[in-house]
Amino acid sequence: MPFEDVHIQQKYAAVKAGFGGEQQLDYVFERYKFPMNYRVFHDLSLTSPTPFQIDTLLITPSYAIVFEVKNIAGELKVLVNPPQLQRTLGNGEVSGFKSPIIQVRNNCQLLKDWLREKNIDLPIYGAVVLAYSKQRIELLDTSIPFLFPEAVPLYVRNLPVTPELLEENVFEKLATELLASHQEFIPRPICEMFPYLANDFRSGVACPSCQKLTMERRLRNWRCLSCGKISEDAHKQAIRDWFLLYGGKMTNRECRKFLGITSPDIVYRLLKDMDLEVEGAKRNRTYVMKMGKSFRENK
Repeated sequence: MPFEDVHIQQKYAAVKAGFGGEQQLDYVFERYKFPMNYRVFHDLSLTSPTPFQIDTLLITPSYAIVFEVKNIAGELKVLVNPPQLQRTLGNGEVSGFKSPIIQVRNNCQLLKDWLREKNIDLPIYGAVVLAYSKQRIELLDTSIPFLFPEAVPLYVRNLPVTPELLEENVFEKLATELLASHQEFIPRPICEMFPYLANDFRSGVACPSCQKLTMERRLRNWRCLSCGKISEDAHKQAIRDWFLLYGGKMTNRECRKFLGITSPDIVYRLLKDMDLEVEGAKRNRTYVMKMGKSFRENK
């Protein structure tokens, strides 16, 4: 999806970079198998009682490791006072980001609190992972290790060997509870972050083949006027996009305008077939999207 606004371009680039960076660590755990009993969770969101999100969590019956992944271009420098990650680009532009050291320490403490609520006490380690070895960073003294993905297996295996603190059935129950406690991330609507763009978005249904906003409703299907692609449910992604753009509650009229359909009855059937929360009745009926976790932010 092309963006013309520079702020949205920057946000999109940050989200894309964050997702790509986390994938590099995901690949390591897909290829490497450790000898101990362990579980790996990616992009885990918990509440303790403060909501927190862990890029990658490795947990064993003896300890847990919180990994914070960074994929930021430029020359990086970790500052202490105030805590910050400073980035300098080749053109001299300087930007500030949240300190990865503080992020790791906060998440370790919040995870410890979450475990204690379950009467579990495990040592928790934390590490920052720089997604690519070409990233350059200047560090001051810190007890938090900074690693490249390929160094993660060695780091894990070099941790102190300690007795298992959790019996197998307790550990399996904990792994199940971590997964069950994961809370879906709901991204802020774009218009909430950039309200001046509310009237600038193009409406229409994007073709799942050529991505152009040239789908037209024909009987019970959609047909792309550009490439000829036929789709039964191309409107579903368009409706999801509306909620990502505007958020809040959608009316039948707003949906008709966005999809380019004039019939309230057709739109009513399309909305009825989607997994939406419905409020009100008849002309006062509105729809709310049950948002799933589709996006990662480069924190």
